[in-house]
Amino acid sequence: MIEAVKLTKYYPPPIKSPLDLKSLGDFLGKPREEIPALVDLNFKVKEGEIYGLLGPNGAGKTTLCKIASALVIPTGGHLYIDGYESVEEHNEVKGKIFTIFGGSRDLFGLFQWRVSVEKNLRFMAELWGIPKAETDRRINQALELLHLKEKRNEWYQKLSAGMRQKVYLALPLVLQPEVLILDEPTVYLDAFTRREVWNAILRLSKELGTTILLTTHNLREAESLCDRVLLFNRSKIAEGTPKELIEEVQTLKAERKIIAKIKGMVHPKDFDGITQKIEVQRNGEFTYLQLYFKNEDIKEVLGLLSRYKIVDVQTSQVTLEEVFTHLCKK
Repeated sequence: MIEAVKLTKYYPPPIKSPLDLKSLGDFLGKPREEIPALVDLNFKVKEGEIYGLLGPNGAGKTTLCKIASALVIPTGGHLYIDGYESVEEHNEVKGKIFTIFGGSRDLFGLFQWRVSVEKNLRFMAELWGIPKAETDRRINQALELLHLKEKRNEWYQKLSAGMRQKVYLALPLVLQPEVLILDEPTVYLDAFTRREVWNAILRLSKELGTTILLTTHNLREAESLCDRVLLFNRSKIAEGTPKELIEEVQTLKAERKIIAKIKGMVHPKDFDGITQKIEVQRNGEFTYLQLYFKNEDIKEVLGLLSRYKIVDVQTSQVTLEEVFTHLCKK
């Protein structure tokens, strides 16, 4: 559904000051070292998939979204949407794709400030050619899912910043595009509102079959929503399901930790030669252990622990955040 083939984008360096004649002369007269935003990036997104784009600040996530929306022309390579080139053949896909830039609410000035939430949504549905009866049904569902029913008759201007973002995120539920580009859609939203938006994204993908390209800095969000993720910093670093990437880093991770609560005394020497480090703390009738060991020794460590009266035991798990940190440092 979406495919990047050697996608590349370089930006010219900024002029220090357009009023400084020397700076302007240097800018025009000397070879300029261009700034890379994307370099030979390749990936494929399947139809109906939620595909996460993860990377540090400056990795090229927003540039990629703007190329998909034909707002930026790539320096090289191509981005295809449903077989069409996103920039050169944008007229063929513009009725299938919708983009939300979360950090710049209502970037395109789509909503009239002194018009109600419902009328704004209805106007956009009319532009997309959605029949009135179907528009009514979709607006009601979108407002209910995002808990906006009480705001349907309020002016968009009077809403809080978070509420405006929710209204903007209700648009895909009304328009139901084939492809949805979400560039940090939950930025600035509180935890409760973020959950509502997650539910809306999942409904678009799982029930309506929308193909979603999602950029986010919220790694929990990526882990909860995405079928697959691409970790990149201008070019590809790793790709796979969140589970696959976690398992990959888990095997690479040399050290694991177990925290155990044990009734009675513990003999630390029992763990000599297996654990790299052991911390023991006694509290009344209980002993608290923190054991650090190599990943491959986990079965032997658990076998030694089974000799004691274990009240509680926890083992550290690799998260997508650790994957992100580990792979970006490679």
